[in-house]
Amino acid sequence: MSAPTTAPGKTGHQDARKKKKFELSRRGRKLTLAVHVVTSVGWVGLSLSMAVLALMGYTTDDAAVAKGVYYAMYVFDDTSVTVFSVTASISGILLSCGTAWGLLLHWWIIAKWVITLFMTIFAWFVIHPIVMKATENTAEAGGAPPRPGWPADFLVWSVPALFVLLTAAAVISVYKPWGRTARGRRATARPRRT
Repeated sequence: MSAPTTAPGKTGHQDARKKKKFELSRRGRKLTLAVHVVTSVGWVGLSLSMAVLALMGYTTDDAAVAKGVYYAMYVFDDTSVTVFSVTASISGILLSCGTAWGLLLHWWIIAKWVITLFMTIFAWFVIHPIVMKATENTAEAGGAPPRPGWPADFLVWSVPALFVLLTAAAVISVYKPWGRTARGRRATARPRRT
């Protein structure tokens, strides 16, 4: 007599549906975790660098320094920040969906996703154009005193705030607070497949 293919009380359809769930292999999970940690930490480091540059651009009276600062911010923002934020986001989704943590089962994962989504949208659609404007304003100044204008005012408080949010996301991922969501509690209440 062959062993049953489904757990007691389960239909074959439910068991087949469980088998279709995306799951990372052990090696895949470790690789994805390594990519996620490296790109997330890199994003935090880039964010701190951008905050320091925004402060330098705001406080300097040297036109050459201001021009260099805002150009450096533009280069970081246009290249590294985009790559690191997108890679950290995608690897985070893979880890959530491909492991037992699940995407919507824990409040800490949802909090990290809200922060990540806000950061990515805000950085690309708000910060990026303002960095470009500050770069243009200081490039036009020539050797005269720098005139980055309102973009410098905006960047000096918004970029450090983004660094604080990214740091909070990192701390949340270490402490994993707030427990399971209602969906997560229902998932653990279901009997497991044998």
